[in-house]
Amino acid sequence: MLSALPVVRSRPARILFLTSAAATAGILLWAQYYVGSYGSIYLARIFYLLFITLDCQAAAALLLILIAAALLPDRTGSRTLLRWIGTHPGGIAFGTGLVLCAGTLLVYQNHPLAMDEYAQLFQSQVFASGHLTGHFPPALLDWLVPHYFQNMFLSVSHSSGAVASGYWPSFALLLTPFTLVGASWACNAAVSALTLVVVHRLALRMFGDVEAAGLAVLFTLASPVFFANGISYYSMPAHLLANALFALLLLDPTGRRALLAGFIGSIALTLHNPVPHILFAVPWLIVVARRPDGPRLLGHLVIGYIPLCLLLGFGWFWFTGELRHVDIPAATGAAATSGGLSGMWKTLAVFAMPTWGVWLARLIGLAKICLWAVPVLPVLAAAGAWKWRHHTPSRLFVASALLTLVGYLLLPVDQGHGWGYRYFHSAWMALPLLAAGAFTGTPAPVRRAGLFENEDARSFGVTCALLTLVFGVGFRAVQIHDFISDDLHQVPAYSGTERRIVIIDPSPSFYGWDLVQNDPWLRGDAVRMITNGAAADAAMMRAHFPGLHKVYFDQFGSVWSDAPQQLPRAAR
Repeated sequence: MLSALPVVRSRPARILFLTSAAATAGILLWAQYYVGSYGSIYLARIFYLLFITLDCQAAAALLLILIAAALLPDRTGSRTLLRWIGTHPGGIAFGTGLVLCAGTLLVYQNHPLAMDEYAQLFQSQVFASGHLTGHFPPALLDWLVPHYFQNMFLSVSHSSGAVASGYWPSFALLLTPFTLVGASWACNAAVSALTLVVVHRLALRMFGDVEAAGLAVLFTLASPVFFANGISYYSMPAHLLANALFALLLLDPTGRRALLAGFIGSIALTLHNPVPHILFAVPWLIVVARRPDGPRLLGHLVIGYIPLCLLLGFGWFWFTGELRHVDIPAATGAAATSGGLSGMWKTLAVFAMPTWGVWLARLIGLAKICLWAVPVLPVLAAAGAWKWRHHTPSRLFVASALLTLVGYLLLPVDQGHGWGYRYFHSAWMALPLLAAGAFTGTPAPVRRAGLFENEDARSFGVTCALLTLVFGVGFRAVQIHDFISDDLHQVPAYSGTERRIVIIDPSPSFYGWDLVQNDPWLRGDAVRMITNGAAADAAMMRAHFPGLHKVYFDQFGSVWSDAPQQLPRAAR
């Protein structure tokens, strides 16, 4: 029996098991005994609590997965499985897209949890209606958009009532066709499915091996962060796909590929802000520039970048800057966090040297990378990076990943909401690609046998991936579903379905102000507002909705309509 156990049988597999288990256990202990004790002093409440609760629970689950993989007999037929995955990327991507669609509806409950998500969906609804901004009654803006969010997540004009997302618009434009047909929930699922195909092509181009491509796809698919972002409304999956396509085009650049890479890069720059793509792209641009035909290729890249950067980057800044100074009609107005060139300078001014709180947040980010992946993935990625250190594509992915990690040290905030370390997700494909390289032989004449270039280690890695795909992703799905269910229960528990105003009191809730989400023209049966105090709320309702009265209230707020009054449960 012992000869059938991948860990007991082989030294490389034992090393892989022990290093992965030690790293996971170390993160768990650090989170519990240090971050749990001192982290709340330095970190945003949501970032702190997600890490010491959900992520710590997941760390324990990953340890169990590692132990189970070490004890299971080697009956996976890993090479046969990897060859099958490597030859069927399209079918796997299609099936993954369907699963992620179901996940958005059933697990994520089709609910933009954070304002980062809602702002993008809001803007896509605006675009789908053929406008550039939505419109709220100017006198009600302080109820319809919490003051803290104004000109941050949603930009508003108090003179015209124009409302728009505070982010650059490419992801909202990507969402728009899905929103137009009532299937906004399918956008990130489709993006994630395409990402699997691109990861497969990248691995084939880098290593020339179908099994390596299959392993890269398996590691991507089995990592919970890929599932979680794929069922969300975050722009992170689009960043991952755009940067992966950018890299694929520049692995063997021609003038046409460089032109297309520039176009894809311009979309990546304007998905929501330009930082993720800039940090990823810099190493690739440097390598292209150093080629004998570098000036010509850079010229094609620049030509590809210019149109959308001017329209959706500089143009969006200029256009939305006007909103804050003049009264633009609601059908053509726009908004943004800050306007014109001055807004760009203000954006750059956000960066600063890291404080202790930022260092702590970034260390937690590194821990999150481990806890939201197949548990052996970080160790294998490091091994693959070292093994292929003289291979230009591998070095470029390492450089992009490291530059992304280092670059965000200059951003003086943690990520707040988010699944995994979303500041790294734009370069995340480096991990499964490099991990696949850890098992793949380097080409002649420079032949290097890697530590994990071993059948038992490969079998152990594949077993970990399969167990994580079922139990790790399943565990995270339960966590996400429960978290979102708790969030949705923080609105007044009113059972009526008539046209109504819901005024939310966030004081007893956990980030309850994020629940103030509305259609860009207040269409729909329920209009959500944030309380400005009981007296101000009552005065506002008398002035703007004189035909409505309070029909329900509880600790989370009040409901106003023309229906008969319902006594809250707490008062019964």
